[in-house]
Amino acid sequence: MGRVIAVANQKGGVGKTTTAINLSACLAEKGQKVLAIDMDPQGNMTSGLGIDKDEVEKNIYDLMIGQAGVDEVLQKEAIENLDVIPTSIDLSAAEIELIGVDDKEFIIRNAVQPIKDDYDYIIIDCPTNGYRIKENMHVYTDYLILVTIPDDNALQGLLCIAKDFVDIKRNYNSSLEVLGVLITMKEHTAIKVAYSQALHEQEI
Repeated sequence: MGRVIAVANQKGGVGKTTTAINLSACLAEKGQKVLAIDMDPQGNMTSGLGIDKDEVEKNIYDLMIGQAGVDEVLQKEAIENLDVIPTSIDLSAAEIELIGVDDKEFIIRNAVQPIKDDYDYIIIDCPTNGYRIKENMHVYTDYLILVTIPDDNALQGLLCIAKDFVDIKRNYNSSLEVLGVLITMKEHTAIKVAYSQALHEQEI
């Protein structure tokens, strides 16, 4: 069964999408069967894996609002061993459209579960905004990779995720774990210490 890894931070510009793209591509190059799911409305993961967003008829937005099944949104072999579920800017609207929908926290889990065993890894590029979308990701995810730079604003983004993590783990997904904190661009011991303290305070 595929291991589901979400790459996340509340702040943009920290290398989150670049990490998700490269992790997906490198695993595929090693012969692992990978599914990349782009949950960021900006669609940089979709483009970065060679898919033209404007040419895609159905994407993750259609899946989330119940207008398409997973087979309809799946882009096969974007590169060898790597399939993609693309996104579009329309995904931003899903946050409002899901208000009042029953079991909205489980949409992605229920939709993707039938094909989970087809993959060794499922890599998700999470959005920086939109609680419902991120909630769907964390409910479905086995592990989080938290990407940051040695910057106060980026650290605050991680602290926001830490709070969401506690809520999701307690109420929806008790097996959710933080795989690690990936510091990009520059090494900075202080941010490691600060984040470790934050996790401890949140009882993660």
